[in-house]
Amino acid sequence: MPGFRPSVHGFRFANRWPPGPTVRLGPLDPRLLGIGDASAGLCGGMVATVRDLFEAGIAPPEDAEPPANGSPRFRAIVRRQVQSLAWGRVPLRYWDLQALRPDPPAGLAAALGREPARVVAVEREWPRVRAAIEAGVVPVVGLVRVAGWSPRLLVVNHQVLAHAFEEDDAGFLLRIYDPNHPGRDDVELRAEVAPADGRPARERVRLAQSTGEPLLGFFRQPDPPPAGSLRAWR
Repeated sequence: MPGFRPSVHGFRFANRWPPGPTVRLGPLDPRLLGIGDASAGLCGGMVATVRDLFEAGIAPPEDAEPPANGSPRFRAIVRRQVQSLAWGRVPLRYWDLQALRPDPPAGLAAALGREPARVVAVEREWPRVRAAIEAGVVPVVGLVRVAGWSPRLLVVNHQVLAHAFEEDDAGFLLRIYDPNHPGRDDVELRAEVAPADGRPARERVRLAQSTGEPLLGFFRQPDPPPAGSLRAWR
């Protein structure tokens, strides 16, 4: 994506937030229900906001610490975090990839021909991410980092922005803004795709993130809705 650099357009602070409620439900602290603790991360709100600011030509703040809980900028990021979930469709997609696509396929997944998340990433999602960048969009990409049935594992997954790619016969790399690694232009997702040689895709595809976190798969998330007012960032 011409002009976008994580070290310039990304937040200077990392996706590390002190414990505290992200929203208030009247007198009820939503953390009593097992939801809404800022310490679990606000990566979706951060990447959506960075995209908003980039598209609006607004420089991100120079602050090295995240906005204080309850401040206008904190609330703005939380609002975009909620919107990044697309009314629950995005968590369901994560859960499908982490829970219903065992690697290697087994049981019902094997009977239905469901490939692991890494094969879905390379065969179906990579063309969608590449097309978005070629069209001048900085797409939000969901990273699948864990396998398992428990919905509580959803918070282990992650959201980033893709802004550039390289591709050759051996695979591709996707450069990303990762809010867990602020100020870095060298964070990449890498896919190695070996020649077919009669083997199924799951035996030929390997995924990795350059910073070492687990990467079981990825997908292009729906574009967040229009940002609305960016007054908190001006």
